Formats: sequence, C-alpha cells, structure tokens
Amino acid sequence: MIFRGRFEYTIDPKGRVNIPAPFRERLLESGQDSFFLTNFSDCLYGFAADDWAGIEERLSRVPSTDRKKNAFVRFFLGGAVEAVPDKQGRILVPPSLRSYAGLEKEVVILGMPNRFEIWSLDRWQQEIGRFEKEVLEDRELVREISDLGI
Repeated sequence: MIFRGRFEYTIDPKGRVNIPAPFRERLLESGQDSFFLTNFSDCLYGFAADDWAGIEERLSRVPSTDRKKNAFVRFFLGGAVEAVPDKQGRILVPPSLRSYAGLEKEVVILGMPNRFEIWSLDRWQQEIGRFEKEVLEDRELVREISDLGI
C-alpha cells in the first residue's frame, strides 16, 4: 500500500497521535482497520496489516542459524505493535516506541512507497539536513537519484 504526503502533528501526553486522514482512508478502502508500528532507523515504520503479514511471513524464513539476520528480526518484529485508529483517527504509540523514536511532542508523519514513517520533528529536521548536505557533496548520489528518473 502506498502512502503519500507529509503531515505534522502533536503527540499527546498519553502517547496518542493522529494518523493522516488520507492514510486512514486508504486503509479502509482496502478493507483493513489496523496498522503495525515498529522501530527502525531512528523513527517508526507503519505498515498496513496486510503488508505486515507479508513481512512477517518473509522474516519467518530467516534461518535460525543466521545470527545477524536473527538479531534484525528480533529488533524489527520484537518492537512491533498493532495500532487501530480510534474514532478521532488517533493511534496509541507505546512508551517503548516513543522512546526509541524520540517522540515527545511534535511529530512528522511521512508517506512512503510501502509504509509510512513517524519521526520526531527534531530528528526529521536533522535527517533532511543530512540528506541536503549529502546531495551537495556526493555527485554519485545525485547520479543515482537521476537514474531513478527524477
């Protein structure tokens, strides 16, 4: 499922944050009513339930003897929670995920090709600053972006 757009919200003291209406509408149009949140890359990743089921299925095939991949599976799946928007369109982000992503007050929710991401506003601004600097300094990155047809 593709999510589009960037939205800024405030997370309330109980850890609830609004999920953008277009994201909720896409979920309902597909016959689903929940998202899965997990920790990754200094933010939270949110997946539609059907997409999450596919991720779990693929990760279940990681051999138990592969120590590094199993560490990732523990981290990624172990942090996951199901989130169902309430009548106001909010989801509850558990304290462990809020802590991991540094979510305290202002958050940014971004659409991505197969997920959405929830960032603290401060971390998002740092991430964008880092990217903008890399684009100016890394001609190879500029070429790779150009190769994407953008």
